[in-house]
Amino acid sequence: MELYGERFERHCEEMLAYLYELAYGKYGSSSDIDGLVQDAIIAYIIKLRKGEAVEHPKAFLAACVKNLHNMQLRRKYKSDHVSFEDACGAIGEDPYEEIAEKESLSAEYEAVRREIGRLMEIYRSVTVKYYVHGKTVDTIAAELNVPRGTVLSRLSFAREQIKERFTDMEKYSSISFEPKKATIGIWGYGGMHGEPFSLIHSDIESNILALAYENPVSVRAIADTMGMPTVFIEQAVESLVNGELMGRTERGLVYTRCFVCHYSDSFGNISLQESLAKENAQKIWDAAEKLLSPLIDRPQFAEMTEKQKGTMVLFVLLQALISSIHNACPVTHDNSALPERPNGGKWYATVTLSEYDEKRDSKYMSSGPVHVGYGKNYTMYDFQSVFGDAHWAYGKMKYTVNVRQALSLYAYLHCGKEKPESTVLPELIPEFEKLFIIKKDESGKACLDVPVLSFGEYNGYWRPAIKKLTKELDDMIGEKLKEIWLATKNRVPKHVDGREHFLHDGALGAYIVAQLLEITEQGLLPYRITVGKTPIIMVAYRDI
Repeated sequence: MELYGERFERHCEEMLAYLYELAYGKYGSSSDIDGLVQDAIIAYIIKLRKGEAVEHPKAFLAACVKNLHNMQLRRKYKSDHVSFEDACGAIGEDPYEEIAEKESLSAEYEAVRREIGRLMEIYRSVTVKYYVHGKTVDTIAAELNVPRGTVLSRLSFAREQIKERFTDMEKYSSISFEPKKATIGIWGYGGMHGEPFSLIHSDIESNILALAYENPVSVRAIADTMGMPTVFIEQAVESLVNGELMGRTERGLVYTRCFVCHYSDSFGNISLQESLAKENAQKIWDAAEKLLSPLIDRPQFAEMTEKQKGTMVLFVLLQALISSIHNACPVTHDNSALPERPNGGKWYATVTLSEYDEKRDSKYMSSGPVHVGYGKNYTMYDFQSVFGDAHWAYGKMKYTVNVRQALSLYAYLHCGKEKPESTVLPELIPEFEKLFIIKKDESGKACLDVPVLSFGEYNGYWRPAIKKLTKELDDMIGEKLKEIWLATKNRVPKHVDGREHFLHDGALGAYIVAQLLEITEQGLLPYRITVGKTPIIMVAYRDI
């Protein structure tokens, strides 16, 4: 018989009805009829799950109830011998020795207590009420406002899970002692509280997302695999569900809504992308130089330092390359189609996993550009890459900072009118200096060391140039980009948000950084920059 589905449930209900009738008829004086019945049905289910045949289920269950009742009597009266009967009618000795029972009692209680902690809340509450506080099934049903049968069902499930724990330790996987590490990236822009980046507080959330990626699973199963109490996993899952990195089925199973990939698979065929970058570096730069030449004499650009000018040019190339990849790959990348998220965000998310001790030092690692706004007067593009640390470094500071909070500090330094989101943010200025985002001027005053343009300047001159460069790149490298992109196909579960967007994700994971590096290393960029000390960040503002 299939051990799942409606047929099996009906069979169990029939056996439960039979057991209650049998138990009340023979052992009505017992104070724990519910326990006898539940233990018997659990023994039956466990036997079936082990693949053992039960030719006469009712006879087996009747023998279980009798054995359990005899065990109750033995413990109550401390008798030296109570006969036991198996499902075939054989007589044997009580398998429990008194001395062993006394020695293991405290350890057993402690183990059971730990297992209760791993139960989901709906099962944990009835278990604690029944076994710890000694409440009857009817009292619990009244307190929870649920039918008596629901309480019995939850108790039965809880007992089965606890017992199964002591006979099946294979549920623990290596993830319980070798957790995976993860980074998160998004397409779109985050919420007011830094979602979805702020939802990943530790390796716990990362591994939960990994475990629930392929198929919906129960919170209990996640807790079992991670070797943690369910009560703690529940809190993390609830946060991920509320933040929409996870979802929940009608049956209470949870699943991961974002795309999850392994670090080693996130760059595609690197050699093909490097070859494309090397082959086209000069042609791409020639096209960019022609389009940007009318802009370099504009006042806001002319006033920038050489480092800031180099950063601005890299930003233009970055945006054009991103758009060209989107145009070459036959999937919708319309930002207006991104789903609305909690607290004002609009994004699709990617979580990249790595082994706990795996070195993640590829020069092609990148994230973004993350686009965030601060009020109506400031916006920022923040690109984490080998050119310089950006938003990945914000969370490692003395105070954890999200991208929007960092922008609020930049806005404060730029005009002095916008107050930073937190009064402690100015304390982090020395740490932003180490990232080459902020510097001290000749008078010792902190100021931004990244390009800053007004909305009018950026939208009126630089964005049109980026669009024209994108069109030229489409004609120059579009077909080759599409060819490389189609060569990679990922398995993406149907429950992942924006599934179509991720089917070929990572196919061009190294190309943009490879192309920017090739242009820089070939000496084509007319401004001196230092890789590692030139984070690609651009801030735009409204005149106030």
